[in-house]
This record gives sequence, structure tokens and C-alpha cells, in this order.
Amino acid sequence: MTSTDDQEAARRRLAELSAAYAKAEEALDEAREALNVGIVDVLMTRALGPSEVARIVPYERQHVGRIAKAGGVPPLRERTVVSAKPSAEPPTS
Repeated sequence: MTSTDDQEAARRRLAELSAAYAKAEEALDEAREALNVGIVDVLMTRALGPSEVARIVPYERQHVGRIAKAGGVPPLRERTVVSAKPSAEPPTS
């Protein structure tokens, strides 16, 4: 059986490790937010395209596109997919 001192030491150790983990998670969240803002800024200026940005940052191309869309970056070109056009009214019988 473990002593009360051992249990307290284990609790302290886990509490310290948990605090360090939470601090690292907070730093990661801040770095991620800064990176996302930077991606939007670069894409807004058109200094680099989304594919070039994706080659530099640790995100896949599709995720860079989602960040850009959420940040209000206008598309490089208009959509040409037929489903994107408004559909005609169905014929009435």
C-alpha cells in the first residue's frame, strides 16, 4: 500500500504536468491564431497564392482555403461550376 506522502507527491506531479500542458496548449492556440491571421493577410494582398502558402505553412491546401474563406479573402476567379448558377424555375403543368 502507498503512503499518504506518495499519494500527495503523485497528485502534485500530475497537477504540475497538467498545468504545463495547459500552458503549452494556450501557446499553441495563440500561435495558430497568429498564423491564420498571417495567412489571410498574405492572401488578401495577393503576394502569394493559396498553393504557395500551403507549401510554406503546416496546413493542407484545402485548410488554407477554409481559413481564407472564413477570413473574407475573395476568390481568385469566379466559380464556373454549373451547380453554382441559380436554377431556373421548374416548368408548370
